[in-house]
Amino acid sequence: MKKMDEMDRNIQLHSEEWGFRAALLSLSAWTLFDCWQALMHGTEHNPLPALILCFAVCVQGFAQIAMKRKMVAGDEEYREPNKLLRTIIAVIVAAVLVLALGTYFLMSK
Repeated sequence: MKKMDEMDRNIQLHSEEWGFRAALLSLSAWTLFDCWQALMHGTEHNPLPALILCFAVCVQGFAQIAMKRKMVAGDEEYREPNKLLRTIIAVIVAAVLVLALGTYFLMSK
């Protein structure tokens, strides 16, 4: 495998960006179509595309936060609280809250 120069890395990065956008767009369309089918025709809802979409967006967001933190790790001037840890805790709290409320409303019927 040959070592990539700056132009090859730039091309690779742009192709990955377009691939990621295409995947997100198709997952969004699949999720909306599935929701429309469930609402209009009474078919069973398939949560798989929405879960994959949420997972992909979360991984991209967490990776971006981690990379930013790693870039400024040794800089004395730039001190910032650990946003990655705070974000992970906030996501866990939000997921627990949604699950608890969903369970409560499903059990109360």
